[in-house]
Amino acid sequence: MLEIIRIERKRILSIRAFLVFLAIVALFSIYSVYSILRSYEVPGAAGIAVTWNENLSHAKEAQQETQIDREFLNLMRQHEGEFTYVDERNLVELVAVNYDGKSVRDLSDEDIGNFYLKRLSNIRAMLEESQVIRYTQEEIEQFMQSAGQVSEIEFAYAEGWKVLNDGMNDFVPVLLILISVLLLPLFGIDPKSNMTELYRSTKLGKVPLDHARILAAYIIGFFLYLTGIALHFVIKMVPFGLKGGNQCIQSNVKTFFSLYNITNLQQFLLNVIVGLVTLLFVISFLLLVTVIMEKIMTSAVVFVFFWILLLLFEQMYLWPINHYFANFMPLRMTSFSHYYVGNEIYRVFGSSLSCMSWSVLVSVLLSGILLAATIGWEKVKRKRGLY
Repeated sequence: MLEIIRIERKRILSIRAFLVFLAIVALFSIYSVYSILRSYEVPGAAGIAVTWNENLSHAKEAQQETQIDREFLNLMRQHEGEFTYVDERNLVELVAVNYDGKSVRDLSDEDIGNFYLKRLSNIRAMLEESQVIRYTQEEIEQFMQSAGQVSEIEFAYAEGWKVLNDGMNDFVPVLLILISVLLLPLFGIDPKSNMTELYRSTKLGKVPLDHARILAAYIIGFFLYLTGIALHFVIKMVPFGLKGGNQCIQSNVKTFFSLYNITNLQQFLLNVIVGLVTLLFVISFLLLVTVIMEKIMTSAVVFVFFWILLLLFEQMYLWPINHYFANFMPLRMTSFSHYYVGNEIYRVFGSSLSCMSWSVLVSVLLSGILLAATIGWEKVKRKRGLY
C-alpha cells in the first residue's frame, strides 16, 4: 500500500507541479501584501506624506503596552492635529463603531468612563433586535456573560495579525481550488493514459490501487494545504512583524463586538483548523465527482459549476440558504469572519451550538458520506465490469 501511495504521489505531485504550486501561492501572497501596504501610505500635497514603513514604525513605537482606558481615551481626545497614523486611525474607528459614529474629540467624560459598558450595551441591542435569529433570554445571558469577559482591551501593535486573519477569507478558498486542480488526475482518466491505467490495475490490483489513491489524495491535500498556509504566513508577516499575537481580537474594529474571548494567534489557528476540515470535504467531493465522471475535463466542469453555485449563494446572501446549506459548504466555511461576529447558532437536541462548531461537525459528517459513496461506487463498477 505504501509503495502504491508513493507512486501515486510522484505521479500527481511532481517536483515541477510542486514548484508551480509554491510560485502561485507566493505570487498571490506577495500581491496581497503589496495591495495592503499601499493602504498604509498617507497621501500629501506633494505625493506621499507618510510611507507605509513610516506608518508602521510609528504604530510600533506608539502602541507599546497601551490599554484602552479612561486615561488613554482622554489623552487621545486632547490630541491636536489630524489622526494621521494607523494606530490613531484604529482608535478612531473603534470609538466610531462603539459610539454610533462619534469622533474621539466629541466624547464626554461620561462616554470615556463607560467605554466597555457601551460596548456591552451595543452587543445586547444587537442580540435583542436581531431580525434573523430569535434568541432566548437564556442564550442572550450566556452571550453577555461571554462578552463581559473582555473587560479591558489591550491596544498594542498587532497589524500583522489583523491583516493575516482578515486576508484568510480570500486566501484559503484560492488554496483549496489550487489543491483540487492538482488532485483531479488521481481518478480522472486522460484518454492518452488509458493503457497506463490498465497496466497499473493489472499489476497492483484495482482495490489496493483505489484505496491507495484515496489515501494519497488526503495526504497530498493536507501537505499542500499546510505548506501553502506556512508560505502565506511568512510572506504576510515579514513587513509587519510578529508582535500582537497574544492580543485579544476585540482590538480589531472588524471583531470589536465579537463574543469570542480569544487572541489573534488563537483566531488564526481556528481559521487554519476550519480550513483543514473544509479541505477534507473538498477532497471527498472531488473524489466522488472524478470517480463518477471519470474524464478529467468532465470532472473539472462539474467542480467549477459547484464553486460558481456557491459563489452565487454568497453574493445573494439569503439567510435561510446560508443557514441550512451554504454554511456547510467550502466557500461559506472559509469566510471566517462571520464566525466571530455573526452570533449565528444552531439548536440541536435542546442545546445551542455556535455556527463554527456545528458547521465543522456537519462538514466532517458530509465528508464521511461522500467518501463512503466514492468507495461504494468504485465497488459497484468493479462488480459490473464498468472499468
